[in-house]
Amino acid sequence: MIRVTQMGKKQKKLTGHPAADALDWDEAMSLVDSLFEDGRYRDSLLVASGCMLGLRISDLLTLTWDDLSDKETLALYEKKTGKKRLLRVNPKLSEHASKCKEMLDINDGTEYVFCGRTYGPHTAITRQRACQILAQCKKDYHIKSAKVFSTHSLRKTFGRRVWFMECEKGRGEQALLLLQDVFGHSSIQITKRYLGIRQDEILSVYDSIF
Repeated sequence: MIRVTQMGKKQKKLTGHPAADALDWDEAMSLVDSLFEDGRYRDSLLVASGCMLGLRISDLLTLTWDDLSDKETLALYEKKTGKKRLLRVNPKLSEHASKCKEMLDINDGTEYVFCGRTYGPHTAITRQRACQILAQCKKDYHIKSAKVFSTHSLRKTFGRRVWFMECEKGRGEQALLLLQDVFGHSSIQITKRYLGIRQDEILSVYDSIF
């Protein structure tokens, strides 16, 4: 029987720099809980929403509290493509966002969730700042499953979780078709490379020998 593993071998970008790694799902959710317990509510929600929505960081940073709290669906226009997208907000994410909002005593739902202290609640942090936050999280919480932990890690964690769960139900290929559309890739092959799935499949061949 061919075994499907959750984590893929680390990829390399065309530039030669190491690509971001997906987090192990359990470690990702543990990080979300730990950040919340330590009072780092926005950081906790950054990791949670990135792993559960699969958005590009440029779109993730545009989210307001109204977008996440007590919502079932979320409509937005992607910054990169200009296309309108409709997403379902996971009930656990919506509940977590509501808890973070309460702890931060947010009264204005139009405020950016990931705002910067310097410019106020109606100006989102930059992508560079988001990367710095995740790098600090990796250091503070001793992240093991992602050697390179960046904003892309969250999107890849979402993709690999979806693929892995569907593989468990025998629907791995169907999941890749959906993820191809979600990520806006031109082919399944690109999606598989992005998620590090091809290497998993190669390695799993050896598991079938007994």
